[in-house]
Amino acid sequence: MLRQSLTYQLVSIAEDAIGQGAALYKWRFGFDVHELRVLRLIDDEPGVTFTALADKTKFERSATSRILTRLVKSGLVRRRNDDEDARQYRLFSTPKGRALRAQADPLSLELEALMLAPLSEAERQQFLGLLKRIADWVTGDFVGEMSRRSPSPERTKAAGKARPRGAS
Repeated sequence: MLRQSLTYQLVSIAEDAIGQGAALYKWRFGFDVHELRVLRLIDDEPGVTFTALADKTKFERSATSRILTRLVKSGLVRRRNDDEDARQYRLFSTPKGRALRAQADPLSLELEALMLAPLSEAERQQFLGLLKRIADWVTGDFVGEMSRRSPSPERTKAAGKARPRGAS
């Protein structure tokens, strides 16, 4: 059998780690890890728009919307119409939301330390440095490199025109 791909391994590790912690977050705070992630993103960037938030969560927009609705109804987040564009609204954590985050953050740090426990301190630092390097590459140069390698609709159309009739 072929070795599992890097992306599969990364997603698998993330899903396992999140799954293990999810029940603990729900039990302690009444909110799951995804809801707390959205709350943290809003708290880290007061006034963020829904569009920007949906991009940052890496969730489907509909999932982000459902989570946001729950956070607003729970009094953890408030919406305010954008002063310049009435079609948009800005998101802010409330004092209640900031208090919940202050309670949840130590658990996040504890779970992260537990996940990295098999590594020595030097290995942790090296791993985190390498992870940052890969993340920077994926969100920067990798995107450009992939777009150069991926067929664009224009290139695909042009390549189709260049083929002789009957060729496949």
